Amino acid sequence: MKILKINKIDNFGIFKNFDWSSNLANPTNRNQLYDFKDINIFYGRNYSGKTSLSKIIRALETKVISSKYQQPDFQITLADNENTVITQNSLSSYTHPIHVYNSDFVKENLKFIHDDTQDIESFSVTLGGGNQLILDRIQELKDELGSNEENRESGIFLDIKKKKEYLNQAILNYNTKNKAFEKILSDKTTKGQDSIKYQSIKYGDQNYDIRKLKSIDIPCVLKTDYLPLTDDIKTDYEKLILQIKKDRPTALLTFSTNFSNIVKAVESILKSQVGQSNKIKELVQNGTLNKWVEVGLEYHESRATCAFCANTISTERLESLRQHFDEESQKLKDRIQSGITQINQEKQKISNINFDINLFYDSFHPELNHINMNINSLIFKQNESFDLLISYLKDKQDKLFSIVNFISPIDYSAEIQKYFDDINTIRDKHIVLTDRLEQDQNNAKNALRLSHIYQFLQDIDYDNLTSEINILKQATISPQNELDVLLKRKDEIIKAIESKEDQLSSEGEACSRINNILQHDFGHQSLRLEPIEINAHSGKIIKFEIQRNRAKAHNLSEGECSLISFCYFLAKIQDDLDQDKKPIIWIDDPISSLDSNHVFFIYSLINDRICGDKKFLQLFISTHSLEFLKYLKRLDTSFNNNGTTPNLKIQKYLIQRQENHSYIKVMPIYMSEYATEFNYLFQQIHTCATADLINDQNYSCFYNFGNNARKFIEIYSFYKFPSHMKDDDRLKLFWNDNNLHRLYIGRINNELSHCSGVFERGMSLMDEAEMQRAAKAIIIKVQDDIRQYEALLESIDVTISNDPLHPDNQLA
Repeated sequence: MKILKINKIDNFGIFKNFDWSSNLANPTNRNQLYDFKDINIFYGRNYSGKTSLSKIIRALETKVISSKYQQPDFQITLADNENTVITQNSLSSYTHPIHVYNSDFVKENLKFIHDDTQDIESFSVTLGGGNQLILDRIQELKDELGSNEENRESGIFLDIKKKKEYLNQAILNYNTKNKAFEKILSDKTTKGQDSIKYQSIKYGDQNYDIRKLKSIDIPCVLKTDYLPLTDDIKTDYEKLILQIKKDRPTALLTFSTNFSNIVKAVESILKSQVGQSNKIKELVQNGTLNKWVEVGLEYHESRATCAFCANTISTERLESLRQHFDEESQKLKDRIQSGITQINQEKQKISNINFDINLFYDSFHPELNHINMNINSLIFKQNESFDLLISYLKDKQDKLFSIVNFISPIDYSAEIQKYFDDINTIRDKHIVLTDRLEQDQNNAKNALRLSHIYQFLQDIDYDNLTSEINILKQATISPQNELDVLLKRKDEIIKAIESKEDQLSSEGEACSRINNILQHDFGHQSLRLEPIEINAHSGKIIKFEIQRNRAKAHNLSEGECSLISFCYFLAKIQDDLDQDKKPIIWIDDPISSLDSNHVFFIYSLINDRICGDKKFLQLFISTHSLEFLKYLKRLDTSFNNNGTTPNLKIQKYLIQRQENHSYIKVMPIYMSEYATEFNYLFQQIHTCATADLINDQNYSCFYNFGNNARKFIEIYSFYKFPSHMKDDDRLKLFWNDNNLHRLYIGRINNELSHCSGVFERGMSLMDEAEMQRAAKAIIIKVQDDIRQYEALLESIDVTISNDPLHPDNQLA
């Protein structure tokens, strides 16, 4: 934010009731003020108030006004949309970067120059007022950090110590409880013959450890859907894991019987009858008797008498009996007997069906026993059915000549076959179990182990125990977090201290920058600054030692102090320039006690390092030196951007003192526009020589012509002939013995530049024609060196084409 003007200054050093509007109004337009521009140059003699102005502006930088000013009053208008006004009471509202070089800056940053209490022998100094701020900040950080000395801790270190003690006790409480808990788990896992690891036959996993217990099994049994084993299931699993692998049982034959066929055959036999022709009626009607006679016939085939009654058996009777018991009867009897035999064979076949239950795993035995009992019961019933068929056949033996009524007995073979199928199904299960016995045993072991662990957790009251441990663990978290915060803060403070110390160390870089500036080709080659490390109350810091020809400097001159101070200032503001912060820069009289070479050196530094890059917002320079002012008129204000950005505007001001107060004026043209008085005198003579008529704008060049011409010719002729000679002799050489011009100009020089002795001269009007002829004569003489003449034209902003006196234009 640019500074537009200083509206008023009162009670500030030499300034009393200064008003900008009254002193810096344009004389041709009182409503137009000469406000500050991009570059502003002040000229004023010593004690005219230049430094007072710089102190007003430095108050914007430091936000402080020296207490030596009693009731200071000033107003500074900023070039913003609102034309904001800053006063001594609102300094803090100005925030734009601003840097002021003046005596206060030197006192604060290079104390060795003004502080008589400093050891002048060493000149070991700390450059930069900011360093003390850094040291103060380092001390603040160290105070917060405190001491880490044993039994004398303070600050952060004391807080850390107390927090560690509290945390250690909380950790001890937790570790004690947790260690006892871990021992219980460890003992259950691996200690002794009763541990899970050493009962691997029952619980599996010979490599069982506490990690598996905590990370796998305990989380498993704590799930809401976990169900512990019942006692019966435990018993089954315990048997299963002891089960020895068995071979496959022999496959059972499919149960089969000819019962239905036998029933049909029996039924057929029972329905068969022996023919009654040639049969003894009595025997036909009495089966028992028939059987008795048939048996008796076998015994009487070779006898003639009856063995029972001893009567004679006639041949006719024997023949009659033989015909009764003929072949047909015998065949039927054979069928009956064959049927009985077949039925007995079937009975024998099913009675021999059996299986060895011990060939099956114990887990199948209950079911197999039940099946076996049912099969035996059904076989018994099936045999009863066979016996019933036999009884029918036996009855038929006595009733060969009649049909025997028949009711078919129950066939149990289908039910028996079903149980046989069940046995085969169990056999298949046995085979499958044989194939997966190892897996099932492992599953059984896992299930037994988990059930055992579940019961173990109930026994030790696991939930309450772990809850107590978690509470103790939680009690360590808060102090641990608080300790972490303290430790982090400790590290931050240490890093901040290191960073601040690095900033102090970075003054070594500033030292290098200062030396680069100081030892410029036109600078002071013998002076340099060297960084040295010293011990201070806040630790090791970097300070600078001023050296001359590589040895510690003694008795610095004022000029050397000025050089070092200004070079330091340039190095100080370089960061803001490099970072394009566009600072405002005010430089107050930087050439105190400097010789001509160093005056030019200071100018070249300003022109190169400040004006060269044009990274400032505004530049203010004040001086008491006309020589330095001459150089300042050459400051680079141009932009190399093809005209897209206008050149910097420059304004020059004069600070004048009248008795006990000072004021600011626009610098007169003779001071602001000409590099030297010689250029100014040439401009006055040229104006006189080319004027068409005298008016309010050019009359002064005619009335002052005598003095101007005399001074110009003296300077010009002495430049041409700088030897010891009289003025008349020098004028003869200047005019080449042209007596007319010499005498004519001499008369003007003597009569018109003095009034003493020719009082009436001051009482009459000037003869402008005579003045113009003399002016033209001087111009023509200067044109003897046409290049010099053209250079003089250029110095007064007159182009050759616009100069009516130039020889080229005269020919035209």
